[in-house]
Amino acid sequence: MAHSNGSWILANMNIQTGDLVFFVYEFVVVCGLIFRVYLEFVDKPTTRPEIKILPPPVTPESIVSVPEIVDIVPTPKPPRKHPVTKKEYIEFFKEVLIWCEKNIKLGRDRKIRPRIDISFSQKGNVLGYYQYSIKRIMMYVLKNKTLRANAQVFIHEYVHHLQIRGKNDNIRYNNLTRRKGYIDNDFEKEANALSSFYLNECCKYLNI
Repeated sequence: MAHSNGSWILANMNIQTGDLVFFVYEFVVVCGLIFRVYLEFVDKPTTRPEIKILPPPVTPESIVSVPEIVDIVPTPKPPRKHPVTKKEYIEFFKEVLIWCEKNIKLGRDRKIRPRIDISFSQKGNVLGYYQYSIKRIMMYVLKNKTLRANAQVFIHEYVHHLQIRGKNDNIRYNNLTRRKGYIDNDFEKEANALSSFYLNECCKYLNI
């Protein structure tokens, strides 16, 4: 009886039919596993992290608007016009009085305001005086050639208004004048010193 080559091989290997089926089954299973693993990697794209393209940053709007800084050049005040009439001089000395009341303090505050009067007389040597009995400052405006000089004399007399508040102060002033003379009178020395000290600031306020 003729046998095929496969049968001859099997016969020589002395392999039983059950074992052969088992080997074939194992071979098929292993091949299936290999093929499955192969399919897992073939044509499968590699995982890459997604790159998200962000929009350009936007500058946040300011909550508080900042005003533009513009250099402001102060406009100089025009020079003060020199008074001519009595009314103009009175208005000028009222401004000086307002400055004096705010800036010159001597003892307790003086609630009484002095009266202001002017004269265009050029007789005598008196530039101005304070009359205690009626609380008046008299100014001889034409004897003071400049507004600055008029302002200094007015400050001087305003200091007398602060010094001489009652009858006893007036008596003391007169006694010192008799004993020391007008120039060395303590009241006059203080009034001269304070009028010189405050003059520049007062003239700056008056724009003169």
